[in-house]
Amino acid sequence: MPEVPDRQLTIYFGSQTGNAEELAGKTAKLAKKFNLQAKVVDIGDVKPENFADTKRVFIITSTWGEGEMPDNAESIWLSTCEQNPSLGSVNFSICAIGDTSYDEFCKAGLDWDAKFNQLGATRVHDIQLCDVDYEPAWESWANSALQAMSDLDTGTITVDESEVVAETTTTQASAVATSGEASEELAALMAGDRSLAILFGSQTGNAAGLAEKTAKLAADYGLVPKVYDMDGFDTSTLATHKRTLIITSTWGEGEMPDNAESLWQTVNTQGPSLSGVHFSVCAIGDTAYDEFCKAGVDWDEKYQSLGASKVHDIQLCDVDFEPPWSLWVAEALPKIACVDSSGTLQIELLEQMKAYGNSSDDEVVSGDYAPGVINKTELTVTLEIFRYCPTAAESGWDTVVCAIPANASIQDMLTAVKNNVDGSLTFRAGDGTGSPTSGVRVNGRLVLADSTSISDVISADGRIKIEPLSGYPVIRDLMVDYSRFEENRIKAKPWMSSSPREGEYLINGMAVGVMESEDAVKLHTASDVMSYQLVHSMSDTVAYDSKYEGPGIHLQRWNRVNDPRSSEKYKNSLIASLNHPTGVWG
Repeated sequence: MPEVPDRQLTIYFGSQTGNAEELAGKTAKLAKKFNLQAKVVDIGDVKPENFADTKRVFIITSTWGEGEMPDNAESIWLSTCEQNPSLGSVNFSICAIGDTSYDEFCKAGLDWDAKFNQLGATRVHDIQLCDVDYEPAWESWANSALQAMSDLDTGTITVDESEVVAETTTTQASAVATSGEASEELAALMAGDRSLAILFGSQTGNAAGLAEKTAKLAADYGLVPKVYDMDGFDTSTLATHKRTLIITSTWGEGEMPDNAESLWQTVNTQGPSLSGVHFSVCAIGDTAYDEFCKAGVDWDEKYQSLGASKVHDIQLCDVDFEPPWSLWVAEALPKIACVDSSGTLQIELLEQMKAYGNSSDDEVVSGDYAPGVINKTELTVTLEIFRYCPTAAESGWDTVVCAIPANASIQDMLTAVKNNVDGSLTFRAGDGTGSPTSGVRVNGRLVLADSTSISDVISADGRIKIEPLSGYPVIRDLMVDYSRFEENRIKAKPWMSSSPREGEYLINGMAVGVMESEDAVKLHTASDVMSYQLVHSMSDTVAYDSKYEGPGIHLQRWNRVNDPRSSEKYKNSLIASLNHPTGVWG
């Protein structure tokens, strides 16, 4: 096996709310510029002796409560203090996140810094203490500390020859985007203005959140994004943004969200020319409403009518907006990145731009950020699965012992069993985002199989028991029949039926309904349910009373009863249905 220079760096994160994990992922990406091979590791998944496995170590950690370790770091901290492993071969630096309003500012990071120093590790860069606005301090530390780590000569390591071949192949493949005649055109494109305007119209924060996520991903395509709140945006500057993405929700009966209304009216009144602008729209809505995604559709049509060029078709997103947004951003970003500084779309460079965007990060983008590889320990699981064969009318349990990463989902584990053990195993698969129909009962808990990790549900003795949801007929194995639930939902008609209400007149004379923000928040909070099918199974009654409609239906009714937009006649009919013998108070 060949020997290669040791360029490995392990980045451990201790995180309570996700900030430290985010910075760990960003640090891993940045490490590539310093010719370092970074690996991101949840500090809660290692043992004290693992700290000496690599000679370059970063710890990025937050502090929780009154100077306490974040939850995922508490156990390893206690073990390290008990065992005190020798770290004489380790070079390290710490980045600590805290809040100066607390007495024990950044104490968790300071504790790790002192402990590593006590155990013989060499500090290559002073600890960085970050306040709540942690990005600037982290960036300064990361660049300096990575340079210090890169300058270290830690000898060589022995690797499998196939890894060397794979790395060489990857390097050659990524070089395609930076060599040859076509890539000279790409380089010229990247050398000009790379600004990107991302405008959001948001009532509850969803569109604003997607705008921030889009901005983070835009950097992979050499773009310099800036997120703009539509509220207060200067209409006269619209034409100066040659690259524009619009992400907006729809409010009420096809209305603009509050922060977008003024800009919308001004654009309609002034009608500025947008002939040099390229754009795309992502619209968030709810198919339960007649005017689904109308605000986004209106912006899409308006930009076209003002002469702007659409680089990618509008994306209409239902209440589960993350999956369609992901599809949209994966296509819209590389296309709009092909717009040069003169406002010309060089679509012939699209494939190279996609390659450029993908080559900027070897890892898969997941969630909000593009982190380095998260190293999760492998668990040995004793899996008990309920089985039912409708042909033989027989049921029972299968027991399988398997080894699987702790961060794998329940669905990942079931898929592995289906592929490698028994191809007849039947279950409903989701898309990985918490699909409402992917519910199962795991160790007595009702969960969505495609978004629940094994580590969250496994028992102390390593056992996982999976059975179908109660309250539904079992079709086969873990698959249940939701048809009766859907029939009851259709009968319940839990969609909007409003009556005339107080409102205001817009500049163009159009009437628009109004609602107190507190009421709007309450309504959206009460409706923030990923799976009404799962809620249905939470009742002890549905398993024994086939006529009882269940809490999944009643919750939707009750939300409409509490909606001030609902007509009195509609509310009375809903209350009557709730008082019916099949209702919640029957």
